[in-house]
Amino acid sequence: MDIVSNLEREIAELRKSLQFKEQELSDLKHQMGTAKLNTDKNGFAMDSTNALKVQFGDSIPKWAIERYSRQILLPDIGVKGQEKLMKGKVLIVGAGGLGCPASVYLAGAGVGEIGIVDYDSVDVTNIHRQFLHSESDQGVSKAESAANSLRSINSRIKVSAYNEQLDSKNALQIASKYDVILDCSDNVPTRYMLSDVCVLAKVPLISGSALKMEGQLTIYGYRANRNPKEQEATYRGPCYRCVFPTPPPAETVGSCSANGVAGSVPGAIGALQSLEAIKLLVGHTKDKLLVERLLLFDGEDMTFRTVKLRGRNPSCPSCSDSPTITHLIDYEMFCQSQANDKELNLRLLPPENRISATQLADKLTDLDKRHLLVDVRSEPEFQMCSIDGAVNYPLDQIHRNLDHLLEEIRKCTSHVTFICRRGNDSQIAAKRVLAVIEEDHRGKIKDLSGGLHAWSRDVDENFPIY
Repeated sequence: MDIVSNLEREIAELRKSLQFKEQELSDLKHQMGTAKLNTDKNGFAMDSTNALKVQFGDSIPKWAIERYSRQILLPDIGVKGQEKLMKGKVLIVGAGGLGCPASVYLAGAGVGEIGIVDYDSVDVTNIHRQFLHSESDQGVSKAESAANSLRSINSRIKVSAYNEQLDSKNALQIASKYDVILDCSDNVPTRYMLSDVCVLAKVPLISGSALKMEGQLTIYGYRANRNPKEQEATYRGPCYRCVFPTPPPAETVGSCSANGVAGSVPGAIGALQSLEAIKLLVGHTKDKLLVERLLLFDGEDMTFRTVKLRGRNPSCPSCSDSPTITHLIDYEMFCQSQANDKELNLRLLPPENRISATQLADKLTDLDKRHLLVDVRSEPEFQMCSIDGAVNYPLDQIHRNLDHLLEEIRKCTSHVTFICRRGNDSQIAAKRVLAVIEEDHRGKIKDLSGGLHAWSRDVDENFPIY
């Protein structure tokens, strides 16, 4: 074990040293790549000896023409657009399923500076869709892992990694350095916070989401006065609060870790987020952008459609002419949910209706009593792994089988324990049953506190965590 520990420590030290050298090289190349060329009075670029005169466009060096020629050929980009991209600064919040593809295409397009914010570290469950991370990156900061991959894709750009959770204390300070922000997060509090940040910083927000086989994409906070091509200079697009003034209940919000996602779906949405960012940076007008429009993607039948969104709310507390939100607030408190799902711990039931993993294991050893284990995870999750003897009543279908479940509970002579992955959905199911079952049966209804994660940690270390 000492040999393994020493090797792991040496590898970690080497990785840090390599990251430092890669950043040093990237910064040097960025400085060299963005240095202005010497030009004569006719705008011709001259080499250091002034022996040759070659026109490379207004300010694009030879290497940039060769590297980005395929997109410079597009009339919608051209030389002027490429110059804007190379001067552009984009902040990507989340180095996950959306942030990875978005950042790859922005780096490839030559966006001058990319910032990546992520508090999490790479886990094996990430790799199937977050392709900037590899197996060897497990345990490494996602922000650092993604930044290193982007530097290997394009050493001419500047990549800044923020290995921290964005919150009300640091969000505005970080975001104010950038021209465009991409919301590649996976939770409601961060979406509200980023919307308020973009309103205060006066920058557009490109918001994407992906879950199961579906994805969505739109742009919030667009300001026409920042684009000289716009005819209606006073136009301002809606912010997130204009469209969603009230946060949804925490228990109704899905996540990739809880509900699953096909890796190609966030890949598609993330790539489209990068395209909207490129269009914004080169100066496309609102009629060509997803402003007041929501793009909906359904991977099951491979359809794209757009729906009209409501315009800016004149009474919006954030983006109106007389806002009541003039600084960042406590968004977890506002949304009554956490800004990450790593340790989400809903408390919907009183202590007397909850049971620990070790207590449940002890009770299951009593073979004289019929203990009912109700696993409320989805059928695919239940098929992956389950506690021996459990029966499957998926939460999203429990209303259809409620009468049958109630009858089984009435027959049970011992405890009835509701089980899910982390102890949140099981509380929702137990609460529904407690609301309709007779009083004399309520005392035996329990919820497994901490869910199967607690079971794996405290009872059976061979039980898989996903």
